[in-house]
Amino acid sequence: MAITIMATLGASSVMIPTSSTWHSATVLGIRQETPTVKTLVLQLPNEVRHLSGQHYEIRLTASDGYQAARLYSAASAAHGDTQLELTVQLVEGGEVSPYLFHDVQTGDQLEVRGPLGKFFVWQPVDSEPILMIGGGSGVVPFRCILQAHQQAGSTAPMQLIYSARSYGDIIYKDELLRSPMALITLTHDWPDDWPGHRGLIDAGLLRETVGRLPSGALCYVCGRTPFVEVMNQLLLDLGLPPARIKAERFGALAPG
Repeated sequence: MAITIMATLGASSVMIPTSSTWHSATVLGIRQETPTVKTLVLQLPNEVRHLSGQHYEIRLTASDGYQAARLYSAASAAHGDTQLELTVQLVEGGEVSPYLFHDVQTGDQLEVRGPLGKFFVWQPVDSEPILMIGGGSGVVPFRCILQAHQQAGSTAPMQLIYSARSYGDIIYKDELLRSPMALITLTHDWPDDWPGHRGLIDAGLLRETVGRLPSGALCYVCGRTPFVEVMNQLLLDLGLPPARIKAERFGALAPG
């Protein structure tokens, strides 16, 4: 998921790791998540240290020296080793994602720096209830949060609502279908035997989900700008204070 706009509601005082140094990362593996989404498994020269919700930047350099770079949310929790997963959604006509999606092979080297970002983060010491709302590839940072939550043995109440167009568009399908913390809704097409929710995320679904969490939940919203705007307004209409909403938008500026 390439991040192009950061939207902030509320404030954060979390102390987090950051790095602006460029490193050469080796592509260890590539997983096809959906017809337009792949996850790159990278090996960095140093231990990977980030909080869930932070980003890494990939920079490409053409033979004539032209450079293009895009931010991608960390798709995997930091496990104390040198491996990092970044999930890339293909944006036709983009400067970076078509190369990463079509051309990158196992063994290739990529320029990477990070972690970056200070607002849209979660750390295992946090014990407050969390509601995550993701649309499309906006689920990427939430997969990282779910991994970190499980890895740390956190008891913080946590729920993900994930909106995808169809069954074939579900990113991290095997993981999320097994997770008791993930509620998946399909908005446009679904199998006849689909047991999950059908249709858009609406006020009723949000009210029901918020009601199952302890009061005072912190809400994270991630997706394309129109999706984020609608979710933010629905949450505000339910009475959530703006300071309890963290929102990250993408897709409105330079194409991926």
